[in-house]
Amino acid sequence: MHDSSLITLIVFVISGLVVLNALSYYSERIMLFPSVIWVLCLGMIYGAVNHFELLHLPEVFLDPNIILFVLVPVLIFAAAKKMCLHHFRKVLKESSILATLGIVISMVGVALVLYWVFHVPLLESLLFGVIVSATDPIAVSAILHESKDLSTERKMLIEGESILNDGFVVAVFATLSVMIFGTEEISLALSGGKLVVNILGALALGVVLGRLARFLLRVWKNKAPSLTVNITLALAFASFLLAETFHFPGVLAVFAGALAFGYRPDENNDKVQGAQEQVWDYLEYIVNSILFFLLGASFFSQASIEIITITLVVIGVVVLFMSRFIALGILSPFLRIEKEKITRQDFWLLNFSGSRGAISIALILLLPNDFSYKPLFLTIAFIMVFVSLLVYPIILKKVL
Repeated sequence: MHDSSLITLIVFVISGLVVLNALSYYSERIMLFPSVIWVLCLGMIYGAVNHFELLHLPEVFLDPNIILFVLVPVLIFAAAKKMCLHHFRKVLKESSILATLGIVISMVGVALVLYWVFHVPLLESLLFGVIVSATDPIAVSAILHESKDLSTERKMLIEGESILNDGFVVAVFATLSVMIFGTEEISLALSGGKLVVNILGALALGVVLGRLARFLLRVWKNKAPSLTVNITLALAFASFLLAETFHFPGVLAVFAGALAFGYRPDENNDKVQGAQEQVWDYLEYIVNSILFFLLGASFFSQASIEIITITLVVIGVVVLFMSRFIALGILSPFLRIEKEKITRQDFWLLNFSGSRGAISIALILLLPNDFSYKPLFLTIAFIMVFVSLLVYPIILKKVL
């Protein structure tokens, strides 16, 4: 007798692959959203049908550990390995400014709204502020992937900033979590020093592992593409897991590892490089689709729908837009693209490429279940994520 759960899983996978092809086909014709955003919408429909018991479907939901330890390393490495270090150096300063000072400004703005409107304590408000201030590199990469109108430097700035600020957010999140939920009191100076050490440690660890992976490929001379894929997969997961073991932000370690491994192929291994790129493109496509589907399907099961009001939605949308708008407004005099001050179009491009995504939801899900503000945080975060993913791509097309 066959296991019914296994058969259900196989049918689910087959149906999903067929639907992905259909979505890719029609998204290219409609040209409204990237295909992964249609996957998100499909996930929301699936979640609604399951929640309201219109059909008996297998329940799916976001597991924060699977997101952070299985899906994120693949997607961050896939995005970072396409970045040429030569081009990224040109926007490193700007990316770093937006990824640190930009996050701090946005975090404070969001925290003040929660503190004044919902009377959430200030430290807890700052925790939520930093979680939803990061632009999700997975969502941003998916939206920019199909854009042909952006210069290399602009893409590098947007994607690089998104990955860097994600790592910065995870580090600040860990620090604030210890201050709120820890049993021992920690001074602000000690927390700040630890934050800097963690960030530098993650970057150093990623660089060491990236160069080690490159060295091993040179020693083990083999023209089979599978060897390169094996090494790069091992690098992606090892850099993330080792960084998390030392309480470093794993996202930054994966980013540094991908850049240190190297963008440019070896001169005599173009065929190997091409095959490896195709495998990574497919991995990115499949994992992205899984993540966006889970994100959409989890809304009805993990958000507190009963507390959603028009006022809450309006506040979420205003906070989503204004937090990044204010940060960019303050920092724009210090930003350069191709040695020129950013234009008005660049300003709006940076603003509306700031999509939020599944990582924000995953970080909130990692908070203790008895944390009284967790349902509120989850619900507002879901609103911000969905608005940014469904509305921002349309506005970006207008900006471009």
